[in-house]
Amino acid sequence: MVPGTQQQKGVKPASQTRTYKDVVSFLDSIKPIEYHKNSLQRMKLLDKLCGNPSQAMDIVLVAGSNGKSSTINFASKLLKEEGYTVGAAHASHILNYNEQIVVDLETIQNKNFTEVVSEVIDIAQANKINATAFEISTTAALLFFKSQKVSIALLEVGIGGRNDATNIFNPKVVAITRIAQDQTEVLGDDLDVVTEHMLEVAKQGCWMISAEQSKIRLQKMKTWAEKHDVSWAMPIRKLAALPYMYEQLYGRTASLAERIAQLYVEHVCKKFSPFLRGNLLSTQRGQRGRPTLEAKRNAELNPIKTLKKFWLEEFELLPGRFSLLDKEKPSILLDNGDNIDAFENVFLGIRLRHYQHPLKDFALIMGVSTDTDILEAAKLVRYLLKKVGGQAFFVPISGKQSSHKQACHKPQDLANLAKELGVKAQAYETFDRAFESAKQLVDEREGLVAVTGSPQLVAQYWHHRGIKKVG
Repeated sequence: MVPGTQQQKGVKPASQTRTYKDVVSFLDSIKPIEYHKNSLQRMKLLDKLCGNPSQAMDIVLVAGSNGKSSTINFASKLLKEEGYTVGAAHASHILNYNEQIVVDLETIQNKNFTEVVSEVIDIAQANKINATAFEISTTAALLFFKSQKVSIALLEVGIGGRNDATNIFNPKVVAITRIAQDQTEVLGDDLDVVTEHMLEVAKQGCWMISAEQSKIRLQKMKTWAEKHDVSWAMPIRKLAALPYMYEQLYGRTASLAERIAQLYVEHVCKKFSPFLRGNLLSTQRGQRGRPTLEAKRNAELNPIKTLKKFWLEEFELLPGRFSLLDKEKPSILLDNGDNIDAFENVFLGIRLRHYQHPLKDFALIMGVSTDTDILEAAKLVRYLLKKVGGQAFFVPISGKQSSHKQACHKPQDLANLAKELGVKAQAYETFDRAFESAKQLVDEREGLVAVTGSPQLVAQYWHHRGIKKVG
C-alpha cells in the first residue's frame, strides 16, 4: 500500500498483484477523460477513500486551451529553485503514462508508478467507481506526492473547469493560459461561456492569474474574480527572457510561470523572493529609497541569480513541445499541438527557424482532429508553406494517448482542400509511409521534417524509430 493511504467509509480492496504492463493495459482499456458532474463525484470519492491526499499539500491548478503542461514545467523549475519539493501532474503523455507524474522534475519510476496506480485501481474497483484514466492518474499522482512529502502540487486541468475532475480541489493559485475557440466544441457555444467554465476551478480566497491576450476577456475575468471573492493578480504584460526564438513561442507561458511562483512564494508562503522579482537589489515591501551601501556590498558578495540567467541555464521544454532534433538527418521537429491556436504557435516557430537558418527543403506531416476547423487549418498550412516552401503530408490520427479528442479529418479531404488553396499536398493512410516519403523530399543536411497535429502523431514518430521512452 502506498504510504499515507487510508480507507474511509469504503469497501476494503482485495489485494491484487499487477505488473507495470497490467496497469498500462488497464488505463488504455478505460475511458480517457470525461467532462461531466459525475466526474466530480467520482474524483471526490476517490480522494476521500485514499485518505484525502489533496489536503496534504498546497495545490495550484493550471487551466486553458494550450500551454498548460509547459506552464507547469516552467513553474516547477522556478519553485524548485526556491527550495520547494514540487509535484507536477499532467493530463496527457506522449509515450508513457509515467510522464503524467513528476516530482522535482523527475518522472516517476515504473515500480512506484505500478504500485501507486494499482492501489487506486483496487480502491476504485472495490467501491464500484467507474473512474476514467485521468481521474485515476490524478489521484495516484496526489498519493505519490504525499508519500514524497511534496509541499506544492501543480495540477493540469483536464478539460475546462466547471465539470472537470480537478474542480473538487481548493487551490491556492489558479492560472489560465489561453482561451481559444477550439474548446467551444466541449464547453459551450462561445468564448464567454468557455471562459466561465474555465474560471470555476478558482475558489473563494485563492489567487488567479492569466496569460490571456484579449483585454476584453481579461476584464471579464477580473470582474468574475471580484464577484466570487477571488484575488485577481495583474495579467501578463511581458515575455520572459528565454533564448532566441523560444522567447516568442513560450515567453508568455514562462512569464505566467514566473507569476505563479511569485504569487505562491510571496502571497501564500509570505516569503520575500528577490530572484522571482528579477532584480538583484530588490527591496522588501514597504522599504523605500536607494539600497544601502551594506545591501550593495552584500549583493556583490552573494549575488542572486537573475531570471534571465536562470532561463539561459535551465530552459528546457517537455518532450513533444517544439522538440527540435537537429542531430537527425534530416532534422526533425515534433510538436503535440492539436488546435488552431497551437498550430499558429508551432508554425511561427518553423518560420523563425527558417529565418535563422534557411531551410533547403521542408515537409509538414500533419493530422487534424474533427474538433478543429478544417478550413482554418488549411489556411494556416498555406501561409506557412508560402513563407517557407515545401509540401504537406496529411495523415490520420491514431493511438491511445489520454485525450478527449479521438476522431480526425480524413487525410484525403485535407489534401483536396489544401490543393484547392494552392498548396502542394498528399494524403497517406499511415504515418510510416508519409514519413518515409517526407524524408526523401528534404535535404539531409539543410532540410526539416515537422510532425504536428496531436500527441499521438508525435508518439507514432517515436514508435517508427523503435523508441519506447522519451525524455
